[in-house]
Amino acid sequence: MSKFDKDEKTIYDTLSQINVDSSKLVEQVKSKLHEESATIPARQNRRWAWSTVATIVLSVGIVASATAAAIGNFDWFIERFNPSFGEIIEPVEVYSEDQGIRMEVIGAQKYNNKAIVYLSLQDITGQNRLTEQTSFKDGFNVKMNSNEAVNGEEELISAGFLLSQKILYFNEDTNTIYYEFDITSDPNSPLADPLELSSFLIYFDVKNYIDEPISVDFTGTEDVETIPIENEQIWGGSNWPEDLSSISEALMPSHYANMPHGEKDQWVSNIGIIEGKLHVQLGKIFDKEFGPSDAMLSLKGPEGNLIEHDYSFVFYRDKENNLLDQKNDDYADAVYKYEEYVFSVEEENISNYDLLYNGAVTSGVEGNWKVAANISDSEQNIRTWKNDILVEGQLFEYITISPLGLQVIGTYKEENNMVSDMLVEVETVNSIIQLEGEGGSQNPNKHTFNSSWGTKEPLDVNDVTAIIVNGTRIPIK
Repeated sequence: MSKFDKDEKTIYDTLSQINVDSSKLVEQVKSKLHEESATIPARQNRRWAWSTVATIVLSVGIVASATAAAIGNFDWFIERFNPSFGEIIEPVEVYSEDQGIRMEVIGAQKYNNKAIVYLSLQDITGQNRLTEQTSFKDGFNVKMNSNEAVNGEEELISAGFLLSQKILYFNEDTNTIYYEFDITSDPNSPLADPLELSSFLIYFDVKNYIDEPISVDFTGTEDVETIPIENEQIWGGSNWPEDLSSISEALMPSHYANMPHGEKDQWVSNIGIIEGKLHVQLGKIFDKEFGPSDAMLSLKGPEGNLIEHDYSFVFYRDKENNLLDQKNDDYADAVYKYEEYVFSVEEENISNYDLLYNGAVTSGVEGNWKVAANISDSEQNIRTWKNDILVEGQLFEYITISPLGLQVIGTYKEENNMVSDMLVEVETVNSIIQLEGEGGSQNPNKHTFNSSWGTKEPLDVNDVTAIIVNGTRIPIK
């Protein structure tokens, strides 16, 4: 396991103390399990997940096992799928292979901080590991150029990119998935030339469990073995009681039952009654990239009513099964993670309760895939102009339009930037086209912002006559 650096640990320790309202959290978890989000805010390095400020890193320097050209795939792809941005992309036909997975960039085009990429994944081992759920999630990276120096120094900013992923077709016979990727980076960190894409994770499949019954027997839970636990040994949880010192003991970790998914990396560790409350303890192998997610438990009461937990707390044990202490230990020492859920129940009816599980199990592979796409200069299809147009407290100063959409850099007067909530349209000589928000960033200290909007089909930048923001028309001169 990689050690957290000092900043990451400080932030993680702070977040670990957050007291979560589980009554709202459970419904959010269930909702998320039903969702298939197409927009992924990707990170430059997954181990920086807790950082809010980072310098731009030019490249991770991943070396793939093989990179070569796949001749003739571009024309076939265009004819077969007629993709939305097919008229503006260029053939790339370069692939990288690792772990029996081939990642190929078929065609792409780039305009400063935006790019459209047509990419395929294929399992070339014959194991058919890819599914319609296959994705890169946070394993995907795009190389970006760093900020220009300001007064001789590089400004520290929070930067990254957004990745909108759409599956065009899944060929089960060849176990190949064809994607359309819409990539938008921070305007201060435009995409590098050549366009360089890489990945260190590929998720094959995810199986979601919603209110899945766990086969356990609540009878005989009054006589249970416990262990003492101190505040410094509690690393997280939800809905903690006001007096954290009231949590003074936990169930003795064991192996009480299997989880519904049958994975060995997560299990029901123990169940028991402590001071009139039902405790259910889950165990999990800590810090595994794939496998079971953290779980959310609830009970179904004797009348069929759903009962959420009063609170939960998390503790860790090392390979010698010693409890970890926040003052003396590090996350790198953790091998097992335990979360103990506490419920209010009627002890006399304990056998009439059912334990329900919400969570997910992922499968995938770690590896090194990297391709570089040499694409011709597209500057002639980018229009940039300076305006000082004030729209509802937001000053639109620099506007850039390309076949892939619109980018605005400006300032705002109020406490918060409201640009992301605005309706943005492009007026052309023939029609008005509504754009879709793709995110952005802001500097609260300087009250500056940048925002990007995309289009479903390529824009002819020469036909654009104005930008319309919440009904305010900004003519292009």
